Amino acid sequence: MKRRGFTLIELLVVIAIIALLISILLPAIGRARKSAFLAISMSNIRQLGVAGASYNQNNKGKWPIDGIWASIKRKDPTSTDPNMRKVNAVCTWSYAGKNNNGAWSSGPDSWADVEAADRPMNQYTIDIDWTVDTPAPPTPLAKDAQVRLVEAKVFRDPSDKLSHQWDWPKPNPIAHQRSSYDDVGNSYHFNLKYWDQPDLKKISDWTVRMQYATQRLALADTFNPAKFAWLNDQYADIIVNQAAKFQLKNGYDDVNKSLLGFMDGHGAYLSVIPGKVPESFTNDKYTFVFDGLSVPGS
Repeated sequence: MKRRGFTLIELLVVIAIIALLISILLPAIGRARKSAFLAISMSNIRQLGVAGASYNQNNKGKWPIDGIWASIKRKDPTSTDPNMRKVNAVCTWSYAGKNNNGAWSSGPDSWADVEAADRPMNQYTIDIDWTVDTPAPPTPLAKDAQVRLVEAKVFRDPSDKLSHQWDWPKPNPIAHQRSSYDDVGNSYHFNLKYWDQPDLKKISDWTVRMQYATQRLALADTFNPAKFAWLNDQYADIIVNQAAKFQLKNGYDDVNKSLLGFMDGHGAYLSVIPGKVPESFTNDKYTFVFDGLSVPGS
C-alpha cells in the first residue's frame, strides 16, 4: 500500500500554526505564573503580618526590630558588661528569617550575619528549633554550619532571584548570584526608613536612637496602621532612595513596584515613587516614615 507523506509546504504550515499558538499562549502562561507567584507572596506577607501582631501583643506594643549588639554576634541577657548591651548597628533582615549565607560569616560585614536563633519574630512564624547546631554566644555561627541550610519558605518571595544586599544602597547585581532569601534569609525586609529621618539621625548614641525608633513604631501602629508599611521587598529600599527618573524592574518584571506589608496585617503590591522627595516616603497609598515624636535637640 502506498502512503503519501507530508509535503514541505504542509510541514511549514503546521510549524507556522504551532509557532502562532505558542506566541498566543506564552503571554497567558506568563501572566498566570506571575499571578500565582504574587498570590504566594501576598499569603506570605499576611502570615508575617499575623506573626508581627502576635509579637506586638506579647511584647508590650513593640515590633520585632532588633539592633546588632556590640562585641558579640548575639546579645547575652546575663552579661554584666554594658558593651554587650549596646546597639552599634541595625539591618533590615534581623527581625526574622533563616540564617544568612555563609559568605557573611567573615569580613567587615560579619556584624550583619544575624543568626536565625536570634531573630525575634521567628518564634511566631514557623515551628523550627533554630538553636540546633547553633553555638552559644559569643561564638559566631560557622560558615558551613548545617543550620544555614534550614529553610523557612514563608520568608521567600517566588520572584526573588537576585540579592542587592551586598552593594546597598546601589542597585547593582552582586558577585554572588543568589536571591535575597538565600543571601540574608529573607525576601521581605523590615522598613527602616524612619530610622534615617533627620531628627533620629541626630542621635549619636545608637542605643538611645533604637529606643526612640521603637517608640516611633508604636506611634505609627496606634495612628496609622493601615498605611504604615513595616515590611517591604528590597526594591522599595532601592527605588525611594534614587533620582526622580530612576527605573528598576523587579522580579515580576514590573518597573518601580514593590511588595508591602502593613501594620494592620494586609499586604499590597504597589508602585513606589523614586526621587527622595517627601512623596517617595509618604503618600496616599503608603508611608515608610512617621513623625509625632519629640526628640530632644531636633
